[in-house]
Amino acid sequence: MSKTVKIRMYNVGFGDSFLIILPDDRLILIDAGFHSRGKGEFSGDELVEQITRDVKALTGAEEAHIDVVICTHRHADHLFAFNSSLWDEVSVGEVWLPWVEDRKNEKAVRLWKKQASFAMNLANALASFQLNDADRESVEFMLWNAGVELPGMAAAGGWSNAKALDCLHEGFGYRRRTKPRFLPSTQKFPESFTCPELPDVVIHVLGPPRDPELIEELDPEADGETYRALAMRAAAAASGEAVADMSSLAAFGPEWQVREDEGGADDLLTRNEKIWLEKLATGADALLAATHVDDMINSTSLVLVIEVGKARLLFPGDAEWGTWKRILADDDARALLHNATFLKVGHHGSHNATPKTLVEDVLPEGIPAMISTQEGPGNYRNNIPLPDLVTALGEHDIRHVRSDQLPERLPKGFRKGDDGKWIDLSIPC
Repeated sequence: MSKTVKIRMYNVGFGDSFLIILPDDRLILIDAGFHSRGKGEFSGDELVEQITRDVKALTGAEEAHIDVVICTHRHADHLFAFNSSLWDEVSVGEVWLPWVEDRKNEKAVRLWKKQASFAMNLANALASFQLNDADRESVEFMLWNAGVELPGMAAAGGWSNAKALDCLHEGFGYRRRTKPRFLPSTQKFPESFTCPELPDVVIHVLGPPRDPELIEELDPEADGETYRALAMRAAAAASGEAVADMSSLAAFGPEWQVREDEGGADDLLTRNEKIWLEKLATGADALLAATHVDDMINSTSLVLVIEVGKARLLFPGDAEWGTWKRILADDDARALLHNATFLKVGHHGSHNATPKTLVEDVLPEGIPAMISTQEGPGNYRNNIPLPDLVTALGEHDIRHVRSDQLPERLPKGFRKGDDGKWIDLSIPC
């Protein structure tokens, strides 16, 4: 049996898809996504075709079987290829999803309903914002990634985030464990477990938080002003009224409203309170609101340490600072990171997904890392990958490769696949 674990990073552009080949040839697929405005070497069914070919070649089997399929969170750039009907020809052992995707969990269902309402209010009110082309493109990019279908942006073939989630919940040609495993499954932090599909592998779950008290930061209503302002804008847009005219959006009926000719009406609100209400109704920041939707979904990302012998592979999805703050404050979680032997750089190398403390003080120097990313135009990429992060990785001897920039000679341990469609890394375990 081989004493190495291999990680294959597919060049999907602005997205993630990783295939892990264990020493006993068992397979783990982590994400299969891409964004319509940031495609790499694959589109449509092509990624699934490539993964299926690779699985058959690696296992020597006539039928494609993946032992564990993991989707870190519900953004399109992590799950969109799960729309493909070609998954009907693939069997799986288990599917793992964040606990917030449990459709029988009332708190999870309520959370997504709020998120959907928030996102749709923003989409419906979008025309009322005086956005320049770059900001509008950024808002549309984030809304599409979150699964909101905007006019002119509908995917071909009826593909959608919702349909991809249906596949993860109920799809594939055959699955040994019929229902997904929702992680973490307990309040324990970090949560560690083994499963029959992956003998001799220990999974450590560091995110998302399971504690209901920690869900508030993921709740779009936590930013009350923005939430209410978008609701007002959407309602005004639907009625065809000017956004500044809020008369039809009163929270109470006429019997509870003060008439203009009623004495003392001007004394009910201070001047500052009146100004605040006007700003609330007319001043919602579309770009900030779209970023809030984006961040909220990223905060539901699975953060996993996959322990294979002496190898510890850190896959943080797109987890952002709220999740990392909790992880870095816990001694047990921090110890797992301190012994990591591989890093998948979070959120394509964005400014808020890889804490400075993680790189400079926690991760060991000299480990390899992969960045699945795509540099290019558009404010929605938000300086991705962040030059300061890429520099910091180099300064701490964390040898790394980017999917969008493949030099002729890769760092030690990395190998370029056919026509740059993927990059392989072998790690001793």
